[in-house]
Amino acid sequence: MKKTIQKLMAALLAVAMLCAMAIPAFATDGDATATAAATGTGSITIENAVTNQTYKIYRILNLEYHADTNSYRYTANGAWEGFILRENNNFKLDKETGAVTWINTNPENNGTAIQQIANSAGKYAEYTPNNVQEDGSAKATGITLTFSNLPLGWYLVVSDLVDLDKGALCSIGTTDPNAVIREKNSKPTIEKEVYEGDTLGYSNDAGIGDTVKFQTRIHVTDGNPTNYVLHDTMSKGLDFNEKSVTVLLMRDPKTGGSNYGGNLTPGTDYELVTSTSDTCTFEIKFLKALKPYDYIQVDYSATVTSDAVIGTTGNDNKAVLTYGNNSTTTESSTTKTYVWEMGVRKFANLGGDDTNHALADAEFQLYKKDGDTQKYAKFVETSTTSVYKLTGWTNNATEAIKVKTPANGNITFEGLDAGTYYLEETKAPVGYNKLTAPITVVIDRGTLPTVASQTISYTVKYGDTTADDHVVRVENKAGTVLPSTGGMGTTLFYVIGGGLMVAAIVLLVTKKRMENK
Repeated sequence: MKKTIQKLMAALLAVAMLCAMAIPAFATDGDATATAAATGTGSITIENAVTNQTYKIYRILNLEYHADTNSYRYTANGAWEGFILRENNNFKLDKETGAVTWINTNPENNGTAIQQIANSAGKYAEYTPNNVQEDGSAKATGITLTFSNLPLGWYLVVSDLVDLDKGALCSIGTTDPNAVIREKNSKPTIEKEVYEGDTLGYSNDAGIGDTVKFQTRIHVTDGNPTNYVLHDTMSKGLDFNEKSVTVLLMRDPKTGGSNYGGNLTPGTDYELVTSTSDTCTFEIKFLKALKPYDYIQVDYSATVTSDAVIGTTGNDNKAVLTYGNNSTTTESSTTKTYVWEMGVRKFANLGGDDTNHALADAEFQLYKKDGDTQKYAKFVETSTTSVYKLTGWTNNATEAIKVKTPANGNITFEGLDAGTYYLEETKAPVGYNKLTAPITVVIDRGTLPTVASQTISYTVKYGDTTADDHVVRVENKAGTVLPSTGGMGTTLFYVIGGGLMVAAIVLLVTKKRMENK
């Protein structure tokens, strides 16, 4: 199917980085055996935390006090020594004293440099052979989570539902032992796709009367999901099928597992609204509180109508999500459904300068095959002369609509899906021979666009011809066809012939009698 689901990019950002990020480049006295003393404890508070989400902290550097030199120094915390050695563009590790100093030309509180180090630290922690263990782990039960009684030092803070390389760094020191980090929750995302066969994508094609199936997916990534409303707007060429809606609650792909909520119940979990206050076709209002990292799948369908736009412009279906107390709107996600047409040009080659002589009064019908069954097209003429729009299909050949060519010899069939059709001439103009077999016609639209920036074109193929103008040219030959046995001509021949034979016999008998006299 399908396109991959957008990856969660929620990140933790520190709010008070100026003091927290600085690593003092203090001098050491060269006494590697000096005993480090405890420097006290501090705390890390996460604001705007996501309820039921687990947060972890890793202490990368220890802050130690050395009484003999009356100085503080940072040292690598256990397994993190390998990380400090690897980050030698940012840090210097004195192997004799164990002291870590900042050597990056950027200031210690440079946001870009700090975030790059945080990303690298997360990847280092994630790599199992490094044997890095977290120094604290807790699940948020509200919008604030605090880790208390922490040894002073430099910490990496991450969420277990976010990749480790999307964490934040902070430090707790003697001058500012209580750090505050604010969770920057991501905006929820919405993705809409349409089925072409069994495959979901940006676009499809269909004929008038066909059912088109859509799927919209909502990824809840904000920390306090409230007032979620899906707005779906269909173009005039699509008629929403209310009873087709199903809403499924899924587990976030990052956490593993398949659906765990099952189908949501209309009227209890959500409300389907078709009489909306805005211009959208329908809304789905979620009545029960959603949870962070819920993943919602909404399936529904529409029928292609006679108002469908024909050709490469396509028929749009757009979805947006509003959420939060201020009804913030996400970016829209749109699909396109294409509907095609084909033309017929009836002509005769009269020679000379008249090689494309239009023929009126030829009759055609169009059908397609479904296995061994022939389905005949039913059309209605539009306000444009000789342009016929599809209204449906029938298995009964007597119900097929036969279309007659006008004086200019041109007719158009609108509302067709891509595929194979059969154009059958049911009546030829007077003085011309009817085609002895249907013409196989293929509407070929090539590859469907996968994104909005791509375009589409299509051709009509018949015999050895590829018509970029989508017109099938049908030539009739002038001439007569011998009447079938039992026809009027034969009857007349029999009557005249029989009369002549009788007259001949009468003459013969009369002549004999005269000779005998």
